[in-house]
Amino acid sequence: MQDEKLTLDKAVKEAKSSELVKHHHIILQGDGEDGKINRLRKTKGQNKPKPPENSKGEQILKPYQAGKSQCYRCGKSPVHKRDACEDFTWQDIYVIGNLKEPLLGRPAIDALNLMQKVETIQADESSVIEDEVKSTYPNLFKGLGELDGDFSIKLKPDSTPFALMTPRRVAIPLLNKVKAELARMKNLGVISKVDVPTEWCAGMVIVPKPDGNIRICVDLTKLNENVLRETYPLPKIDNLLAQISESKIFTKLDCNSGFWQEKLDEQSRLLTTFITPFGRFCFNRMPFGIKTAPEHYQKKMNEILEGLDGQVCIIDDILIHGKTQKEHDTRLRAVLKKLDESGATLNPEKCEFAKKEVKFAGCILKEEGIKSDPDKIEAIRDMDAPQNVGDVRRFLGMVNQLGKFINHLAEKTKPIRDLLSKNNQFLWGPAQQEAFEKLKVELSSTPVLAYYDPSKKTILSADASSYGLGAVLLQEQENGERKPIAYASRSMTSTEQHNSEKEALATTWACEKFNDYILGKDILIETDHKPLVPLFGTKLLDQLPPRIQRFKVRLMKYSFHVNHIPGKVSVTADTLSRAPMRKPPTKVDKRLTEDLSLYVANIFESLPASERKLEEIRLHQQDDEVCRKLSEFCTEGWPDRTKLNSTLLAYWPERGNITVQRGILMKDTRLVIPSSLRLDTLDKIHAGHQGIRKCRERARESVWWPGLSKQIEDMVTTCPTCCKHRQNHAEPMIASPLPERPWQKIATDLFHHNGKDYVIAVDYYSRFFEVAPLKNTTSENVVNHLKSFFCRHGIPEIVMSDNGPQFSAATFSKFADEWGFTHLTSSPYYPQSNGEAERAVKTAKSLFVKSEDPYLALLSYRTTPLQNGHTPAELLMGRKLRSTLPLSPEKLKPMLLDAEQLRKNEQTYKRQQTQGYNKRHRATCLSDLSPGETVWLPEMSSPAVVVSKSPEPRSYIVQTEKGTVRRNRRQVVPSPKEPVMRESQPTNESTSENISCPNSTSDNVVRTRSGRVVVPPNRLNL
Repeated sequence: MQDEKLTLDKAVKEAKSSELVKHHHIILQGDGEDGKINRLRKTKGQNKPKPPENSKGEQILKPYQAGKSQCYRCGKSPVHKRDACEDFTWQDIYVIGNLKEPLLGRPAIDALNLMQKVETIQADESSVIEDEVKSTYPNLFKGLGELDGDFSIKLKPDSTPFALMTPRRVAIPLLNKVKAELARMKNLGVISKVDVPTEWCAGMVIVPKPDGNIRICVDLTKLNENVLRETYPLPKIDNLLAQISESKIFTKLDCNSGFWQEKLDEQSRLLTTFITPFGRFCFNRMPFGIKTAPEHYQKKMNEILEGLDGQVCIIDDILIHGKTQKEHDTRLRAVLKKLDESGATLNPEKCEFAKKEVKFAGCILKEEGIKSDPDKIEAIRDMDAPQNVGDVRRFLGMVNQLGKFINHLAEKTKPIRDLLSKNNQFLWGPAQQEAFEKLKVELSSTPVLAYYDPSKKTILSADASSYGLGAVLLQEQENGERKPIAYASRSMTSTEQHNSEKEALATTWACEKFNDYILGKDILIETDHKPLVPLFGTKLLDQLPPRIQRFKVRLMKYSFHVNHIPGKVSVTADTLSRAPMRKPPTKVDKRLTEDLSLYVANIFESLPASERKLEEIRLHQQDDEVCRKLSEFCTEGWPDRTKLNSTLLAYWPERGNITVQRGILMKDTRLVIPSSLRLDTLDKIHAGHQGIRKCRERARESVWWPGLSKQIEDMVTTCPTCCKHRQNHAEPMIASPLPERPWQKIATDLFHHNGKDYVIAVDYYSRFFEVAPLKNTTSENVVNHLKSFFCRHGIPEIVMSDNGPQFSAATFSKFADEWGFTHLTSSPYYPQSNGEAERAVKTAKSLFVKSEDPYLALLSYRTTPLQNGHTPAELLMGRKLRSTLPLSPEKLKPMLLDAEQLRKNEQTYKRQQTQGYNKRHRATCLSDLSPGETVWLPEMSSPAVVVSKSPEPRSYIVQTEKGTVRRNRRQVVPSPKEPVMRESQPTNESTSENISCPNSTSDNVVRTRSGRVVVPPNRLNL
């Protein structure tokens, strides 16, 4: 009856089966004073004994039936439960005549312990208090709270901003859900739209839920690396235990999405900017995952609850305790009042009111005292005995690592250690089992096991075997020793056993298992799986395999660093993983598996490939021996590096990133392309004939195989189409040397401005230029104006021009011969080689556009000092020109310039100019071309051949289909020496004797230089 609810029907059955007396009776707890009286129905033939001396004889009673009853007999009788005759109690018995059913009163029920009144009263009290709290403080349980004040995220002085420019791909079926969830978060005030430039911008991660909804997470990994952590002490466990040692009533409160109740200031909000397909958003509230959030939130809660007795707060969990119900209720009301005034809200589903037993900070708090949570030691308590010598070594390694505080440890482990002797056969007997059980007790009790202390450094060690997961939570003590706080282990499901990410699963499961200990605290995660360090540490989500992505998303709410340790150091977690508790998977374990499946399905929906193409890749991978081996390694573990052949060695550096998802081999979120599809995939990557960087970026979106980056580079550099239209890099600038005297070397050119044509001539020495309008652009007209310039300043020795028809005509050649100057031309189609004239044209156009009087503008230019400190007029004429600005007559007199200083100034200026150009254009020297080499010219549709090197700097004489031309080296693109290797896999790779290439189905067998057959691929339209 103690475990069932007492009803009239059950009470009758219980009473009729007992041997209380020969009369029939029932058990019932009545109401009022009458309910305390035991009543029996009168039967025929019953003698009427005399009432006891203290009895008044007949009494008027009010039974549970209507009306009044006459008492015919009363006295005391022994009463006991069925099959418990030795445990009886004396009770007053009343016999009445008109009673239809026997009754048992409350005193007898209590004496016989037929009902557990304590539990009923406790539940009622807890329920009453909870109802009272919710009715008195309704705002505490409504929506998302908003605490007073703003939180500011502080960055390290040397922080480096990080910003994503493009959003991560979202599967089309999820776009509407993402948009709706963003709108919901915006309406809640959690996020807001960002329309201003920001230095920081993180990526958004979509996590599908089993009910079809989604959750939006933000990858703040890079921001966390630069956050300056706030230092604030967490409560010490010793003080906590001292405060609650004598308490008997407990209430536990949980803040509703605690961190989201903290507002961010304006500057900090922009630091949390994240990009989505619908624009950029930022958090208005403190996002989960910010490193400094726990300390600040603890400080905030301490300020709110400061001065209140009987409360302990650890992050967002608040414990209220009292020695009596009254003391507890008084303290509870005080805490609730403070929380209500601060604007905080609570999660009603996680709050527990007026309990006599609660879990808090890894302990069970009861009215009898404080006890350790049995879940902490369950993995040790239920550990199976070792089955072989390897198991013994692991168990003893764990004992030696943790058992530093066990007295007489060598003596206690001797029966088990004897099994390691080479002279003894492995036989697990009673002595070993007894020692094993005693050691498990030692490991799961003090002084080996310690109470959890939030103020101490916490270390989480997790490991995975082929069938189990194990973890131990440790804390560093004042003397530097590590003591275990809790153990955990479980068997893996059949699905988990076939996955390759067992180590990541173990770490994720361990963090969630010890959630109450580590949430809101900076912890150290130790693993003997080295690839896990960058996966969980420095890599962004986009760079991770799908399952690892989901694991990292689940770990975003924790603050941790990952360190690699040798396997021999991680002996405790390793031992637990090899001797896991043999229990069926819990709902939480199944939910983790389902969650991973949903996330992987979401990743596949986002891939730029149809289901048909994914199936085609899957089939080709199944036919590829290398891919089959890799799939085997993913499920059964990678062998030692020394056991891999040359082909598989190429995959070794990426072994931590290669996984099998839905039967398809993947590297991170990219498809591993088998050898039979690589040639076709390369063609599709380069379909738009983009450059090396763009092709590599395109490949990173979806495909991978070893050496892909180098093969893309080779393909682009040897592509005939790309070579034909490729522009060479800029070469370092060659500054024009300063002539010995003015007007010794000039440059001339034609330009068009505002509907008119002009001819310009500029002096290399002084930058003084002459401009004249042209009636027409014939050679004769140009020559006449140049004669006009020369008659004013003299005939130059060298005249530089481009290859325009005016300068290549016979008229100009005759002019050069008659007037006695050398005519040089720049490289065709390369205006930069006539840079002095081009610069003068640019200056002249600028003067004409900005000035109403072009002649005054020219005068202004000629009287303005250059970088060398002298004006063009001074350098050309040896005097200053009078302009519209006032100038003393003395300065208008002729002067002699310091030619040596002028040359030094000019050299300094040109050196700085050259350095700036080279840096700005990332100039590099191009290779020399040899006579007979095949090249491409931009304006030609067919290849050309180099004839010889031209006397002009960086120029070559090239033979084309239209004749011989001279071109600057930058205009000449060498043709590929040989086409890109058209084979399915690199020639220097050989898998092994039993790994061969697929046979070609073509009659025309094509072989590589190494002799392997090249297989024409099936076309893959990614």
